[in-house]
Amino acid sequence: MVPETYNEETSANDYTGRPANEMSLYTSSMNSSESNRYRLRMWVDEDYNPQGDGGNLQFSVQINVYGLAGDKYVPLTTQKILEDNELQEEKTNMFNYASNGNYISSFDPEGEPQYGNEPSQVTNGLYSMNDEDGTSYYFRGAVTNNNVQFGEYASDYYVYNYGSRYFQSLASCQEYNSSCSERKRVKLASQGDKMYWKIIRVNGDGSLRLIYNGTSANLDNSDLAHSYAVGISSYNLEYNDPKYTGYTYDNGTDSFIKKEVDTWYNNALGSSIYDSKVIVGRFCSDSSGYKLASEYDINPILFGGDLTDIYMYSSMGDRLANFQKNSPGNNEPTLKCPDTDETYGGSYRLKAGLITADELTLAGESTYVVGNSYLNPGESDYWYWSMTPADFTDGIAGVWDESGNLYSYYVDNDDAVRPVINVTTENGFASGDGTASSPYVIEG
Repeated sequence: MVPETYNEETSANDYTGRPANEMSLYTSSMNSSESNRYRLRMWVDEDYNPQGDGGNLQFSVQINVYGLAGDKYVPLTTQKILEDNELQEEKTNMFNYASNGNYISSFDPEGEPQYGNEPSQVTNGLYSMNDEDGTSYYFRGAVTNNNVQFGEYASDYYVYNYGSRYFQSLASCQEYNSSCSERKRVKLASQGDKMYWKIIRVNGDGSLRLIYNGTSANLDNSDLAHSYAVGISSYNLEYNDPKYTGYTYDNGTDSFIKKEVDTWYNNALGSSIYDSKVIVGRFCSDSSGYKLASEYDINPILFGGDLTDIYMYSSMGDRLANFQKNSPGNNEPTLKCPDTDETYGGSYRLKAGLITADELTLAGESTYVVGNSYLNPGESDYWYWSMTPADFTDGIAGVWDESGNLYSYYVDNDDAVRPVINVTTENGFASGDGTASSPYVIEG
């Protein structure tokens, strides 16, 4: 290593805040969500002895760190999205409605929900809400300009079919049923097929949260290869304990669906040039604070992320309830992961995961109400899992899914796997305006 000589600088550094007549060993910048570590090594040549007395020199060094707060760094991708979308103002009680204005108005004597529509509550566009890293900007409603092309399949990609399920590996297929064989291999994508995504939101740290949207910006969902899913599987193969609602359980055991998501990511993106753009982002499996729905109710447990009190006698579902006991709910979805004391679920840092029920609600979905958001599968059979626990009902664990509306689904049933990733780029989009015909392009 070539030695570097540092000298005192007579003028101050207005950028870093360093005063005059001191040396600058290193300067850098960082955003408010970052933390950096630096290692400083200093040494003196063992033969250095200018006074000629054979050694015994002592050196004293003082290092000062200076920093100035500046404008928050905004990535070019975020700047582009904010330029292309007028920021909308949140309406009062808008989460009590689907983004198309549909809502549950009442219940008939048999307990069946009755529906209404409120045109003044139609909501589409870009909105903001704080997450754990700052201000997040999320898309809601029937938006059409949040399409992204990122990544491609380096080789033909196959999944393994058993009945109505499609697994990411022969091993996971055989874990489900030992009779699964190589003969049931089905092509999901061909070599060179590009991957398309929908932007869920811009995270508070400036990264983009994307949900998989298949190998085309225009899907028909006619079969798995032409859908926004990478597979169909159970959330967990076991179901007789609340812990099986967790994305992990028993303090670290992977759920079945987590293994499927991880396998897809490792095979499709993890070993590619695109991996460097995917950050280890935040994910939440909200297992906070469950309790009995009612001393009279046979459905014993509701989680903090339970979306509705329609059939319950508890306040646990208030955060995302659109209707409860013949009165409007108190919908307050959050992008911050609530604390949990459980040995399952909680907050994660992952390369890939699933969407949360809160994010689905923010996007315009609603409990048991058919909406029209950019995430709604409509008539598609490819309903997909969220990673938000719902309840433990009649001895069976349930997780929220998106099935034309938000619905609680038993974890051992089959549902589509639709991965979510967080992507960052300093160079902005390579091209595009976010529409299906010209999606934003993020290069590897």
